[in-house]
Amino acid sequence: MNFSNLIRQLVTKQVILDLNIPDHLSLVKKIYGTYYTYKQIYNKMYSYYKGDTDAMKKYLFVTERSNLKINTNFIKKFIKEEVSYTVGNPITYESRNDNSDVIKDIEYYTAHWDELHDTDLMKYLIIFTKVYEIYYLDSNADFCSKIIKPTEGYAYVDNASGKVLFFIHAFKNDFDTINTYVDVYTDEFIYHYDRHFNEIMVPTENIFGEVPVSVGKLTLEEYHDSLYKDIKGLQDAFETNFSDISNEISDFRNAYLVFMGCQVDEKQIPNMKKLGVLNTKDKNSVIQWLVKNINDTFIQNTLDRQVDTMYQLACHINHNEKMQSNLSGIALRSRLIALENKCELEEKAHKNIIKNRLKFLCMYLNLKKSKNYDYKDIKALYTPNIPQDDLTTAQMLSQLPEGYVSKDTGRGLFSFIHNKVAEAEKVKKEKQEDWPKTSLDKVVGNNG
Repeated sequence: MNFSNLIRQLVTKQVILDLNIPDHLSLVKKIYGTYYTYKQIYNKMYSYYKGDTDAMKKYLFVTERSNLKINTNFIKKFIKEEVSYTVGNPITYESRNDNSDVIKDIEYYTAHWDELHDTDLMKYLIIFTKVYEIYYLDSNADFCSKIIKPTEGYAYVDNASGKVLFFIHAFKNDFDTINTYVDVYTDEFIYHYDRHFNEIMVPTENIFGEVPVSVGKLTLEEYHDSLYKDIKGLQDAFETNFSDISNEISDFRNAYLVFMGCQVDEKQIPNMKKLGVLNTKDKNSVIQWLVKNINDTFIQNTLDRQVDTMYQLACHINHNEKMQSNLSGIALRSRLIALENKCELEEKAHKNIIKNRLKFLCMYLNLKKSKNYDYKDIKALYTPNIPQDDLTTAQMLSQLPEGYVSKDTGRGLFSFIHNKVAEAEKVKKEKQEDWPKTSLDKVVGNNG
C-alpha cells in the first residue's frame, strides 16, 4: 500500500482525527521526511533573501586580476517594501456588533507581544509563501504566539476540511545547538521527541482542544509562485554582470604599458614611474596603454534592462527614476496600482492568519478569563502605509449631508487614527469634561 492510500484509509477510519501519536509514529516519521525534503527548497529561498545567492557563491575568480563580488539584493528590497506597505501601520480591530469590550481585551491581552510580530509574520509569508503561527501560554499564563518558518515546521492538513491534524516543530535547544528536537502538536497533547523520535519528556496537555497552529498560505502554488522563483535568474545575472564590469574598471589599475620600436632598461622603469617621464632615442617609437575597448552603452543598457525587468516582475516602481514635476496625486497613485493589487492579496493571506489567531485568543479568554466572546464578531482592519491626504478626507466628510456617514466610519478614514474605539472614548471623555457643571444645591437655595 502506498503512502497516499495509507493516508486516505486513516482519514476514512477517522484515526487521524483522534490521533494518538505514539500509536501512529510511523506516519509522523513519514511526514517528517516530507518536511525535510521541502526544507531544502525553503532554505534556498531564505538564502536569497539574506543575499547569499548563487551568483555570489559561484562567481568565477581570475588569477592575478580584480575579483570583486558585488551583492545587490533586490529580493530583500522588494519584500521589505511590501511588508512596510501592508502592515507598516498597526492592525486595528472592530466589532461587528459594536462590542467595545472585546476590542479592549484584544489590545490588553496582546500588549506584551513584540511590536514587530505582525511585520515579521508578513515578511516570512512573502519570502516562503507559507508560514505558521503557534499559540501557547507562557509561565505567567499569558496568551503568546511564536512564528514558525517552513524551515522549522510542517503542518499536516486534511485537504477536505482544512483542519490541521497535527503539526511538527523541529528546533535546536538554546543550550544544545547541535542536536535537533521535535515537538508534535495534536488536539490533546504536545509530544516531545529527539531527532530519532525517542520520547524525552512527558506529553504536555493542550488546553485549546485542537492543534494550536495557524497555517498562512500566500498562494496554492506555494514556492512556484514566489518572488524568489520569479526573479532568481535576473538577480543572479545582474550581480554577475555588475561584478564583471566593476572588475573590468578595477583592472585598469593593472593595465599594460606597450613600448613599440624601442628598448627600455628595466632598471630605469622605477625612476620613470617616479618622474612621470618616458624617454626614447628613436623618434618613431610608440608608447601607449594597452586597454580594452568596452562598449559602455551596451553594458549600461543590459544592466538597466535587467533592473527594469525585475521591477516589472515584482510589480514595483523605481522611485529613483526622475518623474515629471507636474504629476498629480492621482497620477502618482495610479503608478502604484500593480503593487497595490499585489499587496491586497498578501493582506488577505495575512488576515487569514489573524482570523485564526483571534479564534484561539477568544478560546483563551473564554476559558481563563470567563469571557463569552465569538471570534466571528471581530474584524481586522489594515491601513496601507502610504501618504494619505487627510485634508481632502476632512473636506469630503464636512461636505456630506449630516447622518450620511457614521462618525465611527469617518474616524477610520484618517491615517493618524489607529484605534477608532479608543478615539471615540477620548472624544466622549473630553466632551464630558467640557460640559458646564451645575450645583443643584445652589439652584434650590436660590429658589428658596
